[in-house]
Amino acid sequence: MKEKVITVSSYGIALLSENAVSTFLKENKIRSKKLLKIFQENQSLYLDSLAKGVWIPILPVDSIKYQIKTSNLGEAFGDEWEKTLEEDGFNLNVYDSFWIASIGLLSDLAKESFEAESIFYETLDGDKLYQGFKFRYPSGKYTVKIEGYRRRIEKAFPEPNFGYLFSLDKVDEFCGYKDPREDDNYFFNVAQIK
Repeated sequence: MKEKVITVSSYGIALLSENAVSTFLKENKIRSKKLLKIFQENQSLYLDSLAKGVWIPILPVDSIKYQIKTSNLGEAFGDEWEKTLEEDGFNLNVYDSFWIASIGLLSDLAKESFEAESIFYETLDGDKLYQGFKFRYPSGKYTVKIEGYRRRIEKAFPEPNFGYLFSLDKVDEFCGYKDPREDDNYFFNVAQIK
């Protein structure tokens, strides 16, 4: 299986199910595609989106490459990696699949971007830089555990030296929510953890 490496060119990573986002926007009669701006300007709507598992923002993180893995699909980080953070209990509502992507994609949400299995762009040198990956997964409500990793011995660019492992645990209902933007409680920037 090809390793999944996301190049973050904005300031974070997001987990979301595209259909959960669409449903949430329709329920709230929102037509704008500027999802980040909507949530920045409306705190109660942002908190409601977390409570309903519409998305999980993971920020701020450095704008670099990150290895992305999901334990539910049998993936794990090997001995050459060291775990530097672990937080759990974040809500995610999944409709057949979910995305792990650079949060910048949500500044102007284009539905057609989510029709493929990955979102990428090519550099002038012809290199593909991936901004997001789709993970096929059964529909349902999940709580998500986020683990951060760093290589014990750093590799030269363009290899990623940091990564995240996501684990989904199915639940019947969400019991409250956690706000990953609460800086006093959460620090997800694995590149800055020594």
